[in-house]
Amino acid sequence: MRYSGICALIIIMTALSAAICGCTAEDSSSAPIATEKSVSESDLRIMTEEFPPFSYMEKNGGITGQSTEIVEEILSRLNKKAAIELLSWSKGYNAALTEPNAVLYSMGINEERRPLFKWAGPIGSFDYVLYAKSGSGIEINSLDAAKKAGKIGVVKDDARQQFLSDSDFQNLAILADDETCIKELMKGEIDLWFGSSQNAEYLAEKAGYSSGDIIPVYPVRSNELYIAFNPEIPEDTVEKWQNAINSMKADGTYDAILDKYGNVGEYPVKSPDIISSETDPTLTAVISVTEGQIKSILRPFEVLAMTDEVRSGEWEKIKPLLITLEEKEPDARLWYANTDGSYYTVVDDLADSNLKERSYFPVVLSGEESVGTVVISHSTGKNAAIVAVPVILNGEVTGILGASVYADSVAETLNEKLPASAVYYAIDNEGKFALSSGKGEILQSISQITENNSFERAVDKMLSEESGTVEYEKDGRMWTAIFRRSQLTGWHFAVAKVK
Repeated sequence: MRYSGICALIIIMTALSAAICGCTAEDSSSAPIATEKSVSESDLRIMTEEFPPFSYMEKNGGITGQSTEIVEEILSRLNKKAAIELLSWSKGYNAALTEPNAVLYSMGINEERRPLFKWAGPIGSFDYVLYAKSGSGIEINSLDAAKKAGKIGVVKDDARQQFLSDSDFQNLAILADDETCIKELMKGEIDLWFGSSQNAEYLAEKAGYSSGDIIPVYPVRSNELYIAFNPEIPEDTVEKWQNAINSMKADGTYDAILDKYGNVGEYPVKSPDIISSETDPTLTAVISVTEGQIKSILRPFEVLAMTDEVRSGEWEKIKPLLITLEEKEPDARLWYANTDGSYYTVVDDLADSNLKERSYFPVVLSGEESVGTVVISHSTGKNAAIVAVPVILNGEVTGILGASVYADSVAETLNEKLPASAVYYAIDNEGKFALSSGKGEILQSISQITENNSFERAVDKMLSEESGTVEYEKDGRMWTAIFRRSQLTGWHFAVAKVK
């Protein structure tokens, strides 16, 4: 009886336990599925790849680097501790996609990745560069040319691989990591490596070669780096990380880390004193230099569009005129388009891509000039501002003279002419950075790269007025900016300083 009583008690206790859990032993599959809130900050799995100078393994086995120090500082400010794992990019990326507690840095954002993760940053920037083996004789002058230059090695699931795939490259060799890409390049298994100037020298030496064994043959564009969170991680966790980044930028810690690794801080603490949108010398200089670059192409185009050679629509007659002009304007790619969207460049002749779906194309076909649309150039892969002029014969548009003016080159020219502390940018009518002193921001949409309502409201004000002054909070600091709309491009140029 005592044995039976104990069994009965066990049965009752088991039943009560099952009732409290909301399930029975026979129906354990009906247990509640873990929700976003079940992911604890202390349970985060933080991962990165071998990607110097942003993250790499020290000789003593520790993980360091620019981005790693930023992440460690974030954890310190949040009073958290977590081990950082160094994985191949593909393994880390897949874990960040599938594991509810996964955090991965440093990751570039593109349209494919944006909805897949939650984001904090930016925490740096890097560029895209095509490299060849020294002595190979390979020369690349356009993105289209790279499609015909042999096999291109690129890291699986990396933003660079996704960029080339999105650009319809069919000649990719998708490899495990950059070091493997370099080894395959040196063995002749691939013809080009899609790398970055920030770490090419280090990676070449790590692979057993000297930095002179590989040479850059075509710089493409820059991209900002972020921390990516699996979407099941709570919003308040991501917000805490973002706030920590903002506070680091506000108190100078962020810039100190970047300086340590040889990069320039993104947001200088001081800027020129603001006078007014009409008289401020820095704002005037930014607008003047930018418009001067565009006008140096636009005005000759207006003349060329009336010549018999261009009106003929025959590429062999048009090409010499554009070659002469492009030699004077090396920071632009010049082209001629047919009304069906097919087009020619002075480098590739007939291009593989088509311009018909570009937003400016129907505008020019209607007989109007289009100046200032910002795109990623099909031909070069660079961030570009479009200058397009209709070619008209007997009252009808028969073709388009166009130029893709490299926005990054315009920014580099401005950075050389302006004080090092100058903070400037231009916003196009779609709310994208058309120009910026912050490397990597060009072509980024303000609404997509930030959840900062203060800055978005400031941009809305700029876009609704011809000129004026705005104040906003960004990256943990208060800013004052003066702005003025360009009649030529329609962009709203701004110069900002910390309050």
